[in-house]
Amino acid sequence: MKKTLLSLAAVVLAGGLMAQSNQLSLGIDAGIPLGDDGDLYSLSIGPAAGFEFPVGDKVGLTAQLAYQFALMKSEFEGFSLTLLPIQAGVKYYFTENQLGPYAHGQIGVHSATAKVEFFGISATDTQTDLSWAIGGGYQLEKLDIGLRYNMISNGGDGVDNTSYIGLRLGYLLSIGG
Repeated sequence: MKKTLLSLAAVVLAGGLMAQSNQLSLGIDAGIPLGDDGDLYSLSIGPAAGFEFPVGDKVGLTAQLAYQFALMKSEFEGFSLTLLPIQAGVKYYFTENQLGPYAHGQIGVHSATAKVEFFGISATDTQTDLSWAIGGGYQLEKLDIGLRYNMISNGGDGVDNTSYIGLRLGYLLSIGG
């Protein structure tokens, strides 16, 4: 009897895992800066890639990477900023796995590269900091639309933290399932 129950459980689990698939997403990521960063640039935008590995009913593990270019305000001519957010997290679907509304939490790093050019002289500085995000979205069969609040810890004291509202649009490709 015990072997029969274990066999049945294995078949049900395998069937559930086969119904889910790993997903690759390719799209764009945009950020609207909050606080003092809003005085420096109005929007950051660029290409993004993501991966989701389903681990159970309504749950997926995620990894995301983007390369965002900041659209600097006119008074900061000669200054450029790029952001490289790399985050991993957990997605929870409220209705069914990999479809419909979801909540998403992430943690990772943001690498920011600032470049200044004046009178033919340039200087570049890169800083990598811990970051986290919380948000949600809606996933269709081939499209993922997500909105999140992202916090970047620019030091241990909490004074220099920066944040932004992020929007991610991704086209989904099922792989390996």
